[in-house]
Amino acid sequence: MHRTHMGVDQDYKNILMHASRTSLADGWGGSMLATELQDVLFGTPYPGRGEVNMGVLKKDEINIIVHGHEPILSEMIVAASQDEDLIVRAKENGAKGINVAGICCTANELLMRHGIPIAGNFLSQELAIATGAIEFMAVDVQCIMQGLANIAKCFHTKLVTTADKATILGVEHVQLEEKTALKTARELVKIAIDNYKNRDEVDIPDEKEKVVVGFSHESINYMLGGRFSASYRPLNDNIINGRIRGVVGIVGCSNPKVPQDFTHITLAKELIKHDVLVLTTGCATIACGKLSWQILKRRWN
Repeated sequence: MHRTHMGVDQDYKNILMHASRTSLADGWGGSMLATELQDVLFGTPYPGRGEVNMGVLKKDEINIIVHGHEPILSEMIVAASQDEDLIVRAKENGAKGINVAGICCTANELLMRHGIPIAGNFLSQELAIATGAIEFMAVDVQCIMQGLANIAKCFHTKLVTTADKATILGVEHVQLEEKTALKTARELVKIAIDNYKNRDEVDIPDEKEKVVVGFSHESINYMLGGRFSASYRPLNDNIINGRIRGVVGIVGCSNPKVPQDFTHITLAKELIKHDVLVLTTGCATIACGKLSWQILKRRWN
């Protein structure tokens, strides 16, 4: 920020170079370290099956949406939702069970570690509430739409913020502390259960797709050579001989200026068509996941 202040750096090439260094420092020095620590705390992801899109919501169950980026909130809500006492409480309130689904990046975390389904990405958060089937949505930091509180007021959905750096005017705040995270999560799940009786009409789309996720560095290493003899030689050899023309990472949110998921899907399809290996994360992963099974079915048929 100081470099762009008046009278500091006035050379666009120098500013871009500094921006590149800053982004690398954030990505490798911040995000990569955070990924390693999350794997230590919650387990290293390995390939597994899951489901993506709004059809993962349940008409006869209490639907809880976790939305944001901090994994402690979502991990604890998943753990609390599996508590036998809370499941009994849900059934006493007329529901068949408790269904947890994710939106945005925290959704990817839960899917690849626990198989928890994904309801949608950034542009789906208001649509999820508009189904009328969401009893409770807990949000933390990043990618929370400014109009989400107003949308929730139009339905029975209880919206709660949980991070002190990300509160919303007019929305109840329940601070999540690491030492009491599970206890807090249990209270949040109770709020969702007790809100089930306030549900009105429900309109859940049928669309959902099957996906395989969880390709962590460790799992890829294992698949390329085994636990003790892992090597990137198979990948490197195929890049050298031209069968794979390159590797591209697609990351980032959906953009409301273009049709839903258009940019991510179009880019991924074109790269794959030209023999480029595509890796995705963030909302880009969810966008591709909503389409992946349809493409496979067309190829098999």
